[in-house]
Amino acid sequence: MEKRMLNQKKLQDLTLTAVLAALVLLMSFTPLGYLKIGLVSITFLTIPVAIGAMVVGPAAGLFLGTLFGVTSLIQAIMGDAFGQMLLSMNPFLTGVLCIVPRALMGFLTGVLFKLYVKWIRGEKVFPMIAGGATASLLNTILFIGGLICFYLIYRNDPSFAETTVWGIILSVLTLNVLIELVTGIVVSAAASRALVQFLPGGRTHGAERDEWYAESDETATETEPASEEKPADETPNGNEETND
Repeated sequence: MEKRMLNQKKLQDLTLTAVLAALVLLMSFTPLGYLKIGLVSITFLTIPVAIGAMVVGPAAGLFLGTLFGVTSLIQAIMGDAFGQMLLSMNPFLTGVLCIVPRALMGFLTGVLFKLYVKWIRGEKVFPMIAGGATASLLNTILFIGGLICFYLIYRNDPSFAETTVWGIILSVLTLNVLIELVTGIVVSAAASRALVQFLPGGRTHGAERDEWYAESDETATETEPASEEKPADETPNGNEETND
């Protein structure tokens, strides 16, 4: 019985991950995934990655984040202006910059979400909100960190305009982070909460809901009144005659 349930959970995880991967691909090559403002692109692809990381686990987050990074590299190859500039200087490092931060973002979101659940036992919503915010912030921080390293290596390259780089970094740290953070929190948290609620067992990371909300369940058990047995009637039979 337990083996059958385990196989069912694995199948559910694989199915959900495949659906989210399809969503990443759909969003990557349609206007659903990016809001382009000049050289800067605000991305909403952290949302399916965060959902997979929180509902399925860090491995799914790593896979979906890597897929997100690969689609970003394809976008650069297909003609993104800033991506073309980076590719002209070093194609390999451009690939690393596109893929590695997104893969780490997905994996770390899953790992940190497990910690949020442990730290705030019994809370149903806040870990989801924190997980959505984590994905958005990690995506920004890791990408900007990689871009700064890229700039430090090639700052003397004539095609690497210093004003352009710092303008993009400033835009990402202000407009991008605000929009991505708000959408990531609202959509990721709401969708993840709904999936956890309606999946069989209501689980995250393959754990049953009673394990996730162990504290509240234990409290409910402790406060449940115990049934008391009624004492036997010791009153003597009133019809019984006494002997003088």
